Amino acid sequence: MKVVIKKISIVLVTLVPFFWLSWLSAAPGGERVVVWQPGVSSPFVQSPLPAERVSDVQNSGRGDFVTVEQEPVYFAVFPPSDDFTSVDVQLAFDSHGAFAVELGGMTNIAAYAFDFHALSNSVLERLAWHALPSLASDTALMAFAKDDVKASIEDFVAHLPPRNTVVTYRATLPGVYREPSYVSLGRDQVFSLSLRGSHEYVTYIKNEPFHLVVQYQDINRTFGADDGYIRVYDEHGTVKIEEILSDDGNTTEDQMYSSHTAVLDGSGWPEGVYRVEISGTSDIMMRQLVTKQRYMAFKNRMYVGDDVGYFVKDRSTTFVTNSKSLVFETFHADSAQQVNLGKTSVAIPKSHMHTYATVDDAGVVEGRTDAGDIKMTGEGKFAPSDMAFFDPDPRPLTAQTNLADPAIRYVYANLPPEVTNADGWRVATASFSLSSLVQELGAYKFAISLPGFAADEQTIDVHALTVTFRKPSISVLTAGIQELRRWRNALRDRIF
Repeated sequence: MKVVIKKISIVLVTLVPFFWLSWLSAAPGGERVVVWQPGVSSPFVQSPLPAERVSDVQNSGRGDFVTVEQEPVYFAVFPPSDDFTSVDVQLAFDSHGAFAVELGGMTNIAAYAFDFHALSNSVLERLAWHALPSLASDTALMAFAKDDVKASIEDFVAHLPPRNTVVTYRATLPGVYREPSYVSLGRDQVFSLSLRGSHEYVTYIKNEPFHLVVQYQDINRTFGADDGYIRVYDEHGTVKIEEILSDDGNTTEDQMYSSHTAVLDGSGWPEGVYRVEISGTSDIMMRQLVTKQRYMAFKNRMYVGDDVGYFVKDRSTTFVTNSKSLVFETFHADSAQQVNLGKTSVAIPKSHMHTYATVDDAGVVEGRTDAGDIKMTGEGKFAPSDMAFFDPDPRPLTAQTNLADPAIRYVYANLPPEVTNADGWRVATASFSLSSLVQELGAYKFAISLPGFAADEQTIDVHALTVTFRKPSISVLTAGIQELRRWRNALRDRIF
């Protein structure tokens, strides 16, 4: 009898985890929830990294938490299976009055790009302007008017004020940007500067052909293929033209570079703002850009690469920007340098560390780097020259925005309502379609960002991450059949 019981126990020990994992994977109800809490290991959600930006586990009367001491921090989430279609990521936190807390999902590995959603914003939550009501009960859109009361958010959208009177926060203002006095350049302009990795810029077209020539190198400093692409999108998000950047066949890190040229031409395009996306790994170094368009304004970042092996010595790079809060980072031990921004001089003393800077000068300022290998991130636009600069987007709300400015009369934002759970932690959720996110080593990657950190240096406490995967519900029978097929295929792949 004891032998029989022992055998049954062995079978149960073997089968219970199998059926449990199958149930998690199948999720016939269409929903699977996984949770991370500080100090508790999770097979699905990894702890926020890098570790030096996150404190050890602490405890309060409300439960365990960690403090995010620098930003951003990242965490990976492994899906229970590959057939879920969307995910909700809920953060339980205490913002301590930080300007803003945002959560983003990775959308492009090469560009290290994230789609960020707002979780909290202390400025908007304390704003004493008139809050416009919404006719929709389930919207996170918010609109505020300083001195002109409109009936509703829908009324505001239907009768938009001038774009230069509106400040936006994580919301896209409807309508289009037009320059009635715009005149095409009528010639090529050449920008000789080293830009490393993925970039995105906006330009304007009116009664002119589109022309772009990108001279680039595959510098082969890291293992792996260096594929990429250049795509041009119109105002509706439609791809107008595309050029594939193929790897040169060298996937080693021998630092032997190859040179290439990509040419994109289009004609007959309607007037409007166009977005040019140049996507590639960090081994793609753009050396020269030639365009017939007047404008070339890079969105939110410019990564000036080094010129090692290209020039005998480092060269300075000039640019202009309207960003008022910037983050700088360099990646080589001998790349310590300084960046000048208008009247502001910013020292970059160490590699692999964020250096924050605030620009006090109004409007667009000229910048200059001492050398290459400097990544600049801000909330505005960067351009290689003053003539190439333009910003068709409304001003974003940042920690430096002066809402007392008489020119600013409206705020248009996307922000969830304030909700506090039973333990006193604030909770907010960001939702993503999984088709818009990318996986890295089998996991989706998310980031927690504090965009006002450069100004207020305010840390936040994180109590829990609750991740809810969703898909259409199915019957238990169908779920069982799917899981049997999944396990069969897994066994077949392992054996053969």
